[in-house]
Amino acid sequence: MTFYQALEFHDGEKLMQKKLHVPGLDNPTVPMLSPQAANMLQRAPLLAFGTLDPEGRPWTTVWGGNTGFSKPLGNNMIGIRTSVAAELDPVVEFLVGSDAKGEVVKEEGEGRLLSGLAIDLGTRKRVKLAGKMVAGMLGSEDSEESMENVQQGVLQLVAHIDESLGNCPKYLNKRDMHPAATDPRLVSDSATLDQRAIHLIHKVDLMFLSTNSGSHMDTNHRGGSPGFIRCLPQEGGSTQFVYPEYSGNRLYQSLGNMILEPKAGFCFPDFETGDCLFVTGTTAILFGKDAAEIMPRSNLAVRVTITAARYVASVLPFRGDTGEFSPYNPVVRYLATEQAASRADTSNQNQITAKLLEQTILTPTISRFRFSLSNATTFKAGQYVTIDASEHLDFGYSHMRDDDPRSLNDDFVRTFTVSSPPGLPPHPSKRLADDEFEITIRKVGVVTDLLFRHGLKKGAEFEVGVKGFGGEFVVEQTEEKPVVAFIAAGVGITPLMPCLTSLELGSLRLLWTLRAADLGLALDMIKNTQRLAQSLTLFVTGMDPASYDDKRSLKNVEEHGVQVEYRRMEKGDLERLMPEVRRWYICTGTGQRSAVLQWLSGQEVLYEDYNF
Repeated sequence: MTFYQALEFHDGEKLMQKKLHVPGLDNPTVPMLSPQAANMLQRAPLLAFGTLDPEGRPWTTVWGGNTGFSKPLGNNMIGIRTSVAAELDPVVEFLVGSDAKGEVVKEEGEGRLLSGLAIDLGTRKRVKLAGKMVAGMLGSEDSEESMENVQQGVLQLVAHIDESLGNCPKYLNKRDMHPAATDPRLVSDSATLDQRAIHLIHKVDLMFLSTNSGSHMDTNHRGGSPGFIRCLPQEGGSTQFVYPEYSGNRLYQSLGNMILEPKAGFCFPDFETGDCLFVTGTTAILFGKDAAEIMPRSNLAVRVTITAARYVASVLPFRGDTGEFSPYNPVVRYLATEQAASRADTSNQNQITAKLLEQTILTPTISRFRFSLSNATTFKAGQYVTIDASEHLDFGYSHMRDDDPRSLNDDFVRTFTVSSPPGLPPHPSKRLADDEFEITIRKVGVVTDLLFRHGLKKGAEFEVGVKGFGGEFVVEQTEEKPVVAFIAAGVGITPLMPCLTSLELGSLRLLWTLRAADLGLALDMIKNTQRLAQSLTLFVTGMDPASYDDKRSLKNVEEHGVQVEYRRMEKGDLERLMPEVRRWYICTGTGQRSAVLQWLSGQEVLYEDYNF
């Protein structure tokens, strides 16, 4: 049995844990190459590796493709033998040089700092390693060939490991790895990234990063849904990017290092093409309001300013076939600059509350909810409200939650279109009190389920937070464009609802695709808006011939004079209206919207993007 003294957290890690209110933890890192790490090292097809350049800046790379290229040697030593891009891999350059001459580089004194992450994306297993270089050599694949000016080489490296730690599988998307030929070519070495490099950052679902505390290094990964890393708008100078810090084991080893040394090295591998972007830069950790202001819905994020970079094409000696995505991946959080300028202020710390007054059931899955606001505020037709239900749904920290994995990073903040008209000029509506608003929603998730559960409880007060109103998807007519068309599917009708009082309905062409089970929503709109029926063409899908409720609802709709089609909307339905319609509004699912946009090629089309 091996005995060792437990490692203490360093000052940076302690500060991070204190700032984020983490209770006392024991450091699970062991001061040796653990048996788990030694075993994983031999089985992992990939090894991310980090070191420092002469200026003290961290860099990160990733090697491998096959298992067995790295292994334990005994006495906490490991050996690595792998093909590398001799002239273009920054970590190779800073460890052993870029000339494949076969000369052994031996370390004097304690040796250069390095760190690694052995990772198997097929099983989502990984272990972290940290230590110092002992010796290394960059040679050629064939010793009989000239070793001068070769782009491809074989790296042999021996390192002493003085820290190792096993990690959990969260945010790792499965991939089937296999070797591939390389043809490394330097595309760019500018710290101001071109569009090709920015596209790669926005494409990846996995990056590797290395940080430095001064006495030790750390290499880890950050993963999520493709696009979870976002580049800030280029305004000259170096490129900046931001990524969210998701719920983890709360050791904060990478972030703790950034507290002490605000620098990090990253590599962004393209598993399809073999390209890789290597960057190093300065880091800024963003907490709370600062994080939410730059990346809404984030409480913790990192902003990186690139100081040096290399985009190398076809450099990776492996490819990875996409497999199962991690169930823990949150949805992509876009930057505030990527959203509408008038979006709801999701960073507002002094949010108001909304009391639920009434639920009106319209269909088995759709209801209208009426709220009153705690403080006077105003909204405009075409806006959405941002509701914060975290007080009712956030049950605190949990490292893993297999019964509902996505809830770990769910802030329980949702945006819903306001379906009631505002009481503001030029078309005020006094159907509701000045402090009231309505949303019409389908029961589709944890927050809507919460509202449906509480809406019918009589006498029980229920409040949610309101972070604000935003958006500007306004349906309007002008003298130049009096005839407009609105194409909706399901509850996509809601942006039109608050605008109806300001429209000349005789010049509105409404094409609405609706499931038979949801006809109650159409009937409610028709009853509440005189003359709307004459503007409406209803495309009814999912009709159950044996359903009495479907038949009754359909009969009620037809009795109001609505034109009903028992099919999906087709291109010809739009073409017949093109001679008179001057502007088209769309609020449908992405699939139907793509088809409609093709049908309306050359027309003036407006649609709301709810994908953030």
